[in-house]
Amino acid sequence: MKGFYITVLGICLFVLPGFAQSLPQDSVRFATEDARQSPKLTLAQNRIVIENLPSDDVLEVYNIMGVKIYSQRIKSGTNEYAVDLPRGYYIIKAGKLVKKVAVR
Repeated sequence: MKGFYITVLGICLFVLPGFAQSLPQDSVRFATEDARQSPKLTLAQNRIVIENLPSDDVLEVYNIMGVKIYSQRIKSGTNEYAVDLPRGYYIIKAGKLVKKVAVR
């Protein structure tokens, strides 16, 4: 049984690193590029920043009761939008991207 564990350990140490190096570099690059291209929404100092939006869409802000309090057409790419929100909790929606935020 001891010989079995030594053999398995040898395979892990010598075969698997070579296997990882044999993966096409394109597949690794595309995976990291896709992660960077995903849309991102942040709220800072009465500004909504939307990064990497894939297409033109509508920006909507709802209060915690579900009432729409703000709506605006937005362009694809990375943009900022000024909003004047009083303290409270909000749901911000830009296309398929939805985020819950608190204004303090």
